[in-house]
Amino acid sequence: MIRRVAFMTGGGDSAGINPFIAAAVRRGVQAYGAEFIGIKKAFEGAAASNIEDEIVRFSQSDVFDLIDRPSTILASSRFNPFSEDKVADGYPNRILENLKKLNVDAVLLTGGNDTIKSGLELHRAGIPVIAAPKSIDNDVSGTDRMLGFKTAVTFGSTAFRGTAQSARTHGRISLVEIMGRNAGWLALEIGIAGGADVILIPEKPVCLANLCSRVKSIYERQGFVNIAVAEGVVISTEDPVLRRACAHSPVVKAMIEENLGVDAHGNKKLGGIGQILRRIIAHELSLKSLEEVRTADIGFHLRGLAAVADDIILGTRFGIAAVDLLFSGASGKMVGIQGEEIVAVPFEQALKQKLVDWSDEELRSVGVLIS
Repeated sequence: MIRRVAFMTGGGDSAGINPFIAAAVRRGVQAYGAEFIGIKKAFEGAAASNIEDEIVRFSQSDVFDLIDRPSTILASSRFNPFSEDKVADGYPNRILENLKKLNVDAVLLTGGNDTIKSGLELHRAGIPVIAAPKSIDNDVSGTDRMLGFKTAVTFGSTAFRGTAQSARTHGRISLVEIMGRNAGWLALEIGIAGGADVILIPEKPVCLANLCSRVKSIYERQGFVNIAVAEGVVISTEDPVLRRACAHSPVVKAMIEENLGVDAHGNKKLGGIGQILRRIIAHELSLKSLEEVRTADIGFHLRGLAAVADDIILGTRFGIAAVDLLFSGASGKMVGIQGEEIVAVPFEQALKQKLVDWSDEELRSVGVLIS
């Protein structure tokens, strides 16, 4: 029988997490008489030596004003207790022992692919686990959207329009680099809503000759260009324009060769594509100065935001559904939304990365470069 439930909020922070916690606590207390605690810093906190120091206790009064609080009240981390080295050091057992010490009967998670993967391991170890998808990247399968995505698009498009207007005013080319890992959802929607002339996404590898030709044409026609570029955009190392740029610019060569390493879950760290493309475009268009191409990176600005109404509503619906699912006896499931219906998705299905799947015709019509 489930009596005490623990929240963990893993991965990159985003809007919508606190409304999820608030709704889940209210639903759990009122409908099931449950008790709730939060574990700070997700799996890192759950593995702590002094677990009591990582605990936040929740009652209905504690979550009264949570819905418009930015980020996550429980802090977060990308700690991976199920990596090979952490397993060898006994971290999974430490987490199970701590949950037992806290009399935790079940866990509610918010997170993206990596957190859900850790949740799957916890489920396999016998702990009932239900997750809600959270990521500004919108890249978890089984759900049309995730907590934090709409807030990131709303504020990201406002920021993009600011750079776009500046490019128009000064007659420049503007590049805005946007998060998303290997999925282009965030760059696509910010680009559309922000009025981008060109959008580059990872799902469509970039031919630099085509890109420079498109930028040159727009620049000559209207006197400015605004480009939205996803951080995970793919350029072949054999691209002739890239090879020429590496020979011309030590900066481009160094950035292409730089190894940023991987995170705790083995994901390649990304960033810097905007600065690379800035130099390539300036050189290929024979611009007088690098200052004619400006670059901005709005990545982390989109994480710690207060949720827009869409994410408050989604967090509330997810919180209620997650608690009902948990007390129905389910485990290893993620709540999601398909159309306007809340659904339960097995973790294994959710872990398949959701990529942009619009038709090429539609993508071209909104400015996506398809080489």
